[in-house]
Amino acid sequence: MIWNDPFYLGKNCFRTYKMVKRRITDGLIHPGVFLLTLPRDGHGVLEIVPSLLLLQDSYPTDSLRIVGMAATRREALSMVEQIVTDTVLARGDADVPAFMCGCE
Repeated sequence: MIWNDPFYLGKNCFRTYKMVKRRITDGLIHPGVFLLTLPRDGHGVLEIVPSLLLLQDSYPTDSLRIVGMAATRREALSMVEQIVTDTVLARGDADVPAFMCGCE
């Protein structure tokens, strides 16, 4: 897993962010957390992944780039909207992967 910098963090995750990040990185259970990731297949803008999905052995986590964390699905959807808005304002297009990776 790659934790992106900059990283978007939902209001409801702010206090427990470091602990949750450590638990997810260590492969421990932490229900009720949704991660925003860049699309694995190169299609789409962002993916919303429940953190429990990462516990499956068959889920590919090696190249997973995490760009945000939210406490609820609704908060995750709101954060996707914010990331796309920030991308359009900064770049003039909706190329979220290029914006998040700092590519020009």
